[in-house]
Amino acid sequence: MRLLILAPQLPWPPNQGTALRNLNLVRVLAARHAVHLVCFGDPFADRGPLPDWGVAVTLVPPPPPRPFLRRLLELPTQPTPDLLRRLASPAMDRCLADLAADPAGQVDVLQVEGIEMAPFGLALRALLARRGRAPRLVYDAHNAEWILQDRAWRADLARGLAGLPGVLYSLLQTAKLRRYERRLLRAANAVVAVSAADAEVLRALAPGVEPVVVPNGVDTAVYQPGDAASEDPDLVVFTGKMDFRPNIDGIAWFCERVWPLARALRPGLRLAIVGRDPVPRVRTLASAALGIEVTGAVPDVRPYIARAAIIVVPLRVGGGTRLKVLEAMAAGKAIVATRLGAEGLELVDGREALLADEPEAMARAIAALAADGARRAELGRAARARAVRDYRWEGLVEGMEGVYGE
Repeated sequence: MRLLILAPQLPWPPNQGTALRNLNLVRVLAARHAVHLVCFGDPFADRGPLPDWGVAVTLVPPPPPRPFLRRLLELPTQPTPDLLRRLASPAMDRCLADLAADPAGQVDVLQVEGIEMAPFGLALRALLARRGRAPRLVYDAHNAEWILQDRAWRADLARGLAGLPGVLYSLLQTAKLRRYERRLLRAANAVVAVSAADAEVLRALAPGVEPVVVPNGVDTAVYQPGDAASEDPDLVVFTGKMDFRPNIDGIAWFCERVWPLARALRPGLRLAIVGRDPVPRVRTLASAALGIEVTGAVPDVRPYIARAAIIVVPLRVGGGTRLKVLEAMAAGKAIVATRLGAEGLELVDGREALLADEPEAMARAIAALAADGARRAELGRAARARAVRDYRWEGLVEGMEGVYGE
């Protein structure tokens, strides 16, 4: 089939969750279909392996960041969610209009990766429909966005005055996203969700819409168990893009509420917060006295995962499924997570990971695992087996293809 995929950024290098999902979907789809990827990026950027896979790539320069003051002033007056206006781009509009005008540009499936690209997808389908070439519109919902914002304001509310700006922002965005997301779900010919939990939220938002679940996956050849002898029993690692609000909230809560308790139980514990673009709230968490390192961007996260005794995923806000969990599973690591951090993966507590929502329980789990290499290995083997069985991209993409011809 001829697939036109709209994505918010070039998925190379794959240094965040959206890019990882998009890169692997495109990799597997391109082996069986003609794929044209249109996304924001430097037109001269390295396209990585995409051309070798036969993927046609069109890059549109990204719009400049919108000034914070402008965003603030627009919050109460604009009916469109702030998230959608982030990528508003006349250049992308022109690019898609040119594609629609090309008589040779037949498209069977128009696939929209994430809600930010939905306005472009809806506009392009309308242009193609006027020319008698309306494609099937597939919306790949990387998150149930309204519930993410709803959880965010509730988490910020617990921070008191410090969280008030986040509360006000997310309250306004929750209502706007509910309205827009409902219209989008009903406009799409098919909706894909990344977890059963997200599918349930989307189904309730737009009754009659039946999302198909295509979870996030992991390349189990890239992420593999390392040598157990190189593992540092006192090293705890958190990975993620550190300007992403759920990651910021989760690791700040962990450092403030969980880490002191864990260190009291095992004083030699050290924490590495690994990920690019750490915001000031994250950078201030670094502390030699508390054994906390904030690395910023690293060339490859795998060496940190390999050395870690424990991967922590202490998220309290968010949706979808966490690629960081899948990477740790494929690498055969012991994982300690909140239930929301592991949401959507249906991990068995005590067999494939340890799940804890309360600071005391999470601290006890970390200290106990640090002292028990055999237990860490047991959890890691079960997690790896589950990743290989259920979360390899090659098997998951078949679910995506299933919505193309319905």
